[in-house]
Amino acid sequence: MTDPLDNSHTAPKFASRDPVATARWHQEHLNFPKIALYSEVDYAIVRRGKLVIHFWKCDDQNIAQNTSCYVELSNRNALDALHAEIVAKSAVETFAPGRVHPTPIDAPGHGMREFHVWDPEGNLIGFGTELQASK
Repeated sequence: MTDPLDNSHTAPKFASRDPVATARWHQEHLNFPKIALYSEVDYAIVRRGKLVIHFWKCDDQNIAQNTSCYVELSNRNALDALHAEIVAKSAVETFAPGRVHPTPIDAPGHGMREFHVWDPEGNLIGFGTELQASK
């Protein structure tokens, strides 16, 4: 018998004071090509590859600033390419107050090469790959 979660994916739900605007920021600056906006219920969803993120209306920005998810990529080349793409997008004025680590770092303590992106609400997305897979 196979595990019911074998063909599943995780879709984090991030808090946002304006879910539609936050989803559009992810579309513009993180290249999420698929976007579903539900302004009548203050909800939005973005999708890129297998990564799906939901945004729900929350007036307390402290919740967003204490929320995160971690996305594992298959190898160093994929991680470095994604980082370069996001850094290029971060040069435009509308990226702020979002921010991105300037370079991926090797974190041997937990065996990952990684970088992080914060959206304007303060939600954190970590992207990483195993150091062994990076070689």
